[in-house]
Amino acid sequence: MEKVKGSIYAILSAIFFGIMPILARLAYDGGINAFTLVFLRSFFSVLMLLIYLIINKVKFKVTREQIKTLVILSIFGYTFTMITLFMSYNYISVGLATTLHFIYPVVVTLISIVLFKEKIYFSKIIALLLSGIGIYLLIGKDSGDVSIIGTILALVSGIFYSFYLLSVAYSKIKTLNCYVLTFYLSFIASIFLFIVGIFTKQLSFQISAKAWGLSVIIAFLTSIVAVILLQKGIKLIGASTASILSTFEPIVGILLGVLILNETITMRIILGGILVVFSVIILTFKEKNNKKTFKGKVPV
Repeated sequence: MEKVKGSIYAILSAIFFGIMPILARLAYDGGINAFTLVFLRSFFSVLMLLIYLIINKVKFKVTREQIKTLVILSIFGYTFTMITLFMSYNYISVGLATTLHFIYPVVVTLISIVLFKEKIYFSKIIALLLSGIGIYLLIGKDSGDVSIIGTILALVSGIFYSFYLLSVAYSKIKTLNCYVLTFYLSFIASIFLFIVGIFTKQLSFQISAKAWGLSVIIAFLTSIVAVILLQKGIKLIGASTASILSTFEPIVGILLGVLILNETITMRIILGGILVVFSVIILTFKEKNNKKTFKGKVPV
């Protein structure tokens, strides 16, 4: 029964993460741009997480060395991941953007092999090949009218997120509580985005009530609800199984994009998405068999 409950938690977490791009696209209809939406998401996340940490009496003290790492990670990992991903929704379907962003486990594997000298297993080679074929099917010349800019933005968001994950795993902040980590990353991101937004005039609050409301909902669902559900799922079924179930995220993005936003879907996109998701599952199973600890999806 506990495993069933844990699986439900993990799947619900993936669903909420998968809903985020749909809400973002709907918020754009209210006059908000990607830059402002990322700022508001970070800002509201700070307020919500602060309340959560105070109520649960969680200590969020960090060292000077950790602060330096947090600043770099927040700007070049956390913030850039969100901006490039949210901007990609303006050019390509949310389902395609989410699937392309989901290349981050493969990128992490490649970087780990090249920089951290991890062993190359046959299963990893198969996973990398499947992911490559899947991406080709998603953005190949025969895949329809796919925006090059949107494709690049979505892929770059996955690369930035890979940097984010590796930094968390191999830096001095890996011991921080998940909610404390997200709080500081959101706090630093809010300050950075506000300053940059003022100078570049990308920050605009002349938006509809709908856009304001969706910004709050996005922050709540992704920074609070989805993260809590994922952590509960990991405790009951383990990080590897929870990570496999997180592959529901791009599936949800594709389905809701078709149902809510009337986005088109082709057999090529379906097949490409399946190959990318399957490559992630193979990599996760390999980690599980090697009995390594995988923290699951870090909130972004």
